[in-house]
Parts: sequence; structure tokens; C-alpha cells
Amino acid sequence: MADSNHPTPEAEFIEGVIAWVQSLPTAWAQTLTLALFLGLLLICWMIPRAHVLADAPPQRWRDLRIWASVLIVLQLGLYQLFS
Repeated sequence: MADSNHPTPEAEFIEGVIAWVQSLPTAWAQTLTLALFLGLLLICWMIPRAHVLADAPPQRWRDLRIWASVLIVLQLGLYQLFS
């Protein structure tokens, strides 16, 4: 057990990682967020249509991938507007 004056090696490592992340430019965080949203959009469209509309009539407006895409694009727009 480590005393309060000497942090454990794991705590030192985590503090080092946090300090490193905080030292990165803000543009990196924005780029990573944009990439994650676009990756989510890509994953959404990789789901086969048959799985999405398994128990629903094959009407285009029932495709949840379209609704998810609209929400992701809306979120990206809000992110870009307020960042």
C-alpha cells in the first residue's frame, strides 16, 4: 500500500497521460471528435438494410440509418458552430 506522499506507479502513469493530453492543441481534440462522428456515421451505414428493416415494411422513411445520419450530421453542425 502506497502512503499519501508517494503515489503508486499506476497513478503516476495516469497523471502523466492526463498531463500529456492536456498539453495537446485544441485542434487535435476537434479533429478526433470529427473523426469519431464520421466513424459512427460509417458504421451506421455498414449495417445491412435487411437487419435494419427486419420486422418493418420496406418503406424508405423507416430506415433507421437515415434518421441516425440526420442526427449525426445535425450534431456535427452544432459542434462546428459552437467550437
